[in-house]
Amino acid sequence: MSAKHRTLYIAVAVAVVLGGLLFAYYANYILDRITADDRARADRKAASTADREQPAFVSVLTPRDIEQDPPENFIVLLDRKLTASEQAGLTAVNVDGDGLDVWQFLKPLGGRLVEYSAPPAFPNDGLEDGLYTPDWRWSQSFNLNLNSDRSAGLTINSMAAVKDSCRPSTAQTVVDLPPAGAEGRQGLMWDLTGNTKDRTYGPYVLDDGEDQGQLFFRHNVIELGNGQANIAMNIQPRVSDRTCTWHINASYTDTTGTHTQRIPNGTETFTTEAAPKRPAQYFAHVIGAGWGCTGQVIRKNCPAAATVEQLPPEWFG
Repeated sequence: MSAKHRTLYIAVAVAVVLGGLLFAYYANYILDRITADDRARADRKAASTADREQPAFVSVLTPRDIEQDPPENFIVLLDRKLTASEQAGLTAVNVDGDGLDVWQFLKPLGGRLVEYSAPPAFPNDGLEDGLYTPDWRWSQSFNLNLNSDRSAGLTINSMAAVKDSCRPSTAQTVVDLPPAGAEGRQGLMWDLTGNTKDRTYGPYVLDDGEDQGQLFFRHNVIELGNGQANIAMNIQPRVSDRTCTWHINASYTDTTGTHTQRIPNGTETFTTEAAPKRPAQYFAHVIGAGWGCTGQVIRKNCPAAATVEQLPPEWFG
């Protein structure tokens, strides 16, 4: 073959290869343009499906930091009676303004702090639905943080407290720093008084102001997801003469409809303790008179014992 023919063949081969490459490129380009909308829809659907597969929101419970933020007034419960030396040690504690020294003495002995809930009653002698709390209630408040990583937004429009079990308190000892008028705190309150099958009430607004005592979700919702900041709420559950374990069913809506999520997740529960009606040992600090005590106690440690013994029965829970 002559050099002229070889050059021609090479030129033709190069042209065929370049033409094939250009055809493939433009064919792929046209195919991409034609299928772009379908692929975008598929990608959005896959992303949306993955978004919905993760929990709607995550709830994190943070116990109240008693050391940094002690309640105004509280009791401490123990499942056993204090020994003679422990009674002497307790009544030797000089009660200051916040009673923190009392808590620090009893905590290593197995003490558990229970707050006097406040306010004990709301304006106009009651709450929504006619609920009224004329006597003291017990509470163990905590912070509840809600956060959602979902791209799509969701709205919590209802929360219901559900009592899993309630029982009389079995505490043996009560150490009491009674209120001289406890101050309220911001947050939400559920009333869990009564037995397991009794209705719960709330959540009610605790904050001072015209909304105090009103049902929170009557005029409010909680927005999560879609870049919304997490929500932190102070929760004050109230009991009277029974210790209750309970959880929250939160109803929320998103683009797929209405759903319910349990707080806390799984089978975990919250616990709110009550004071026993007749503890084996009862100690109370009487303002201006020192410690008083009644029950199976050493009276000589309690200069205000006579004052405490005169308290009406309902004072003991």
